Amino acid sequence: MLSSTFHPAPYLASLSASYLALGVTLPAMSLIIISKGYPLEYLAVIMVMYSIAVMVAEVPSGVFADTWGRKASFLLGLAFSLVGTICTLFDSLYLLGLGFLLTGLGRAFGSGSLDAKYIEDGQKAGGKLEDLVYALEINSGISLSVGALLGGWLLTFGKDGPSLTQPLLLVRMVLLVGSMVLVTLSIKEEVAQDIKRSSYGEQFRLFASVLRSSPFLVFYSASVLLQGMLLASLESYWQPYLKALLLNDSMLWILGVTTAIIFSISILGSVIGKKIVRHKSPIGIYCILFILVYMLQVLLSMSTNILWFLGVFSLIYLLLGVLSVIGTYVLNKVAEDRVRTSMISLSSFSLQAGGVLTNVFAASLFLLGGIAFFWKVSALVGAVGMLTLAKPMLQRFPIS
Repeated sequence: MLSSTFHPAPYLASLSASYLALGVTLPAMSLIIISKGYPLEYLAVIMVMYSIAVMVAEVPSGVFADTWGRKASFLLGLAFSLVGTICTLFDSLYLLGLGFLLTGLGRAFGSGSLDAKYIEDGQKAGGKLEDLVYALEINSGISLSVGALLGGWLLTFGKDGPSLTQPLLLVRMVLLVGSMVLVTLSIKEEVAQDIKRSSYGEQFRLFASVLRSSPFLVFYSASVLLQGMLLASLESYWQPYLKALLLNDSMLWILGVTTAIIFSISILGSVIGKKIVRHKSPIGIYCILFILVYMLQVLLSMSTNILWFLGVFSLIYLLLGVLSVIGTYVLNKVAEDRVRTSMISLSSFSLQAGGVLTNVFAASLFLLGGIAFFWKVSALVGAVGMLTLAKPMLQRFPIS
């Protein structure tokens, strides 16, 4: 039973507003650049800038949060995202690049910070870890799904050309400000003085010491790298693959519906994940589900009609929803409070690094074949990697 001093609503509401702000941009990330008249190669360069910004700032942002507080880190992330969004309202390529760069920094400083505080405060109040993680997953899934639908709807209000995404970006700004206000007014945090006096160097050394003393976390981070490669291989290329299966462009609305479906189905996966996360060997289930997803990716690469594609794609995201809950539970079970946000940031860094590796990998493989060929090869590489990691992860996962 949760203590009466802990109220989850402010945490979840603040996170929901930030996820809604992210969700509204998901159907239009590429359109922010392309609608202003820039070609695809410019889009690729700007997206690389975004990914690198997230990667470079992930671990330092986690150390910042562990040193100065989760609330401060989350607010700084929102501020970066807000300024970045303002930059993307303009047509200048330099401002667009700066906007995505700042948005990447915002993603890094915001990811995992308020989540970690919610989990710590919830556990101190008597909450069960699996229940707290489940609430986070459901909250993010619903918010991203609603945000994606809202973003698709807002695109219909934009004028063709450079102003196409302006209504969407303005709503994103309102949501970011709303999240900042909610966090500032409703969530309190006192940073212990002994922690606050710690230098970044000391916190990094503490972080490195924890990794050396817990090999499991190193192997787990490697599995997250594989997960990042998997997600990037799907999220970057499912749209052109599905578009090729459509009879004509009048059916493009299916792309928007598919986006909503995968977020909704991942919520169901979170529900299933909560039910099985208490299993005595959650890491074993984690590894098995990973292998199943890679097998489904091969089936997806063989799809020749819309129903086949949607069925397999939905099943993949169902399992990814289960994996997300189990992975978050495992990480928070093993990570110590004093470096929890640093570990979450390392996990996010691994996820982003996997995405960058995948796109480099794809650029080479596309010289030999199309998306279907790329999916088959990436599934094989991922499955071999996961099989290699499974044994050391099972051996080193703490049993309690």
